[in-house]
Amino acid sequence: MNTKRAREARKLEIGERQKEVIMGSLLGDAHLVRTTYGFAFRVNHGIVQKDYVDWKYKEIESLTNSSPKTYKNSYYFRTVSHPFFEILRKAFYRRRRKIVPKILEEWMTPLALSVWIMDDGSRDGNQVRINSQCFSKRENKELIRIFKATLGIKATLNRDKDMFRLRIADSSMTKLKKMVEPFIVPSMRYKFSP
Repeated sequence: MNTKRAREARKLEIGERQKEVIMGSLLGDAHLVRTTYGFAFRVNHGIVQKDYVDWKYKEIESLTNSSPKTYKNSYYFRTVSHPFFEILRKAFYRRRRKIVPKILEEWMTPLALSVWIMDDGSRDGNQVRINSQCFSKRENKELIRIFKATLGIKATLNRDKDMFRLRIADSSMTKLKKMVEPFIVPSMRYKFSP
């Protein structure tokens, strides 16, 4: 561990693109972990998604102190603690439960949505489903509103047993594909219909 690099990384201004990658990841599989100095951002995917983890790592490498590691079937990395992650912890969590933050509307961008789809999206016929079951029905409805208001993307609520997830409407699929295409890591293109 390079303590000098960690100290310097904690003082860095986080770039807009980095924030968008972090936002999309937090909506998806990433989480914030408590550290001695506050909170750090952790990315953890299966080893089959190594290319995707490497892409995320390159996007926010300046905030890290070590490169991604393998543990069993997982491939992961984490950042150093940073004051920005304390702000995100308050926005994205109620106790230990992840929530849709009130300020998400400001942060929802094509890149953030692309990252979320790469994390939690799946192909469903000609549509894309976003596995947002960790959020309540009310939160999913708020996400539908945010998609429409910020990106002009229409989504619907899709029931999954006693939970809910998002489905991008047929009428918005052409627009969605065009919007996210520049950001999709080649190995993650299977999440989109042909």
